[in-house]
Amino acid sequence: MLYALQTVPGLGTLAWREAEQVLSSGPAQTAPRLVGIKAVPGRNDLVLIAHQGGPKPLLSLRLAEDVFVVAARGYRIAPDERGLRQIYAAVRAAEDVAPALEAWRRLSGLRKPGGTFRVIARTVGRQRYLRRDVGRAVADAVREGWPGTWRLVEDDGDLEVWATLVEQELLCTIRLSDASMRQRGKLRHLPASLRPALAAAMVALTDPAPEDVFLDPMAGAGTILVERAAAGPFAELHGGDLNSEAVNAMRENLRGVKGRIVTSRWDARRLPLEDSSVDKVAVNLPFGKQVSNEAELPDLYQAVLAEIARVLRPGGRLVALTGDTRLLEQARNRAARNLRPGPRQRVIVLGQPAVICEYTRL
Repeated sequence: MLYALQTVPGLGTLAWREAEQVLSSGPAQTAPRLVGIKAVPGRNDLVLIAHQGGPKPLLSLRLAEDVFVVAARGYRIAPDERGLRQIYAAVRAAEDVAPALEAWRRLSGLRKPGGTFRVIARTVGRQRYLRRDVGRAVADAVREGWPGTWRLVEDDGDLEVWATLVEQELLCTIRLSDASMRQRGKLRHLPASLRPALAAAMVALTDPAPEDVFLDPMAGAGTILVERAAAGPFAELHGGDLNSEAVNAMRENLRGVKGRIVTSRWDARRLPLEDSSVDKVAVNLPFGKQVSNEAELPDLYQAVLAEIARVLRPGGRLVALTGDTRLLEQARNRAARNLRPGPRQRVIVLGQPAVICEYTRL
């Protein structure tokens, strides 16, 4: 069976690593295989995985925002009106439709032969037809060719069919996850809050360990802390923010998480923590649009990075998200030369380019 994981742009490779680890922990015959990573520019990464087991383990992944089963694929789709006929034919006659529907039925519990459905169509490229034309071709193929009797609706269908056309390649999938996977367990959201999948990726890059004393010095609503708690055992979690509303949201979002958790209202430039007392740090540094005065950012970055370098133990890891790597590197050179730079991961955050930067404390 072919599945597709949808995640934040730039996280495709990391999402595959997580999926491989989770799925390979089962019987040997269910070991997954990476088929490919498709980019929907500025919107999502789609990770295609061949997996002989069921889809339930995929729904537990933290770096994926949605899980789909692939019902049909089309290649060399023409950019003119012929392309719509090719899309219709590919979706109507695909051999994978029946097993894909069966996988969806097992998860949804809906056993009736048909029901309501909606189509979400996305196009990337220079096609001469519109996105709604692609959606109409797919909807016609579902009604006229898929097993059962299907009725098209605008919203809240029993079945959600996603048709993604990138240049000449079509991917038609059935959504297996729901909205809870994207916002899992998050009770309160603030304007600058990270998407949970992105926070989970940052946590994964810290290499979580049971003995971790983990810190997010600019925690906002606590998304990174929630994801660290979900990643496995820890010794302590520390998080704080200058904004009292954020601290209240953080505490609410962490309610029910077991373990030693310390949340505070603090200034990340003056952390109330001892030298070399923290093992891992993950932080979402403010972008220019998140502060009232961009001129303040150089001093802010320098002061925050100096404090992180002070509290981080030798050998400890820092993972930082920034929209300005030049500014971050200037701050490191001036205030935290004992942070050794590591790999970088380019991502898209709220439509803006950003970079996840890794560091090790010398």
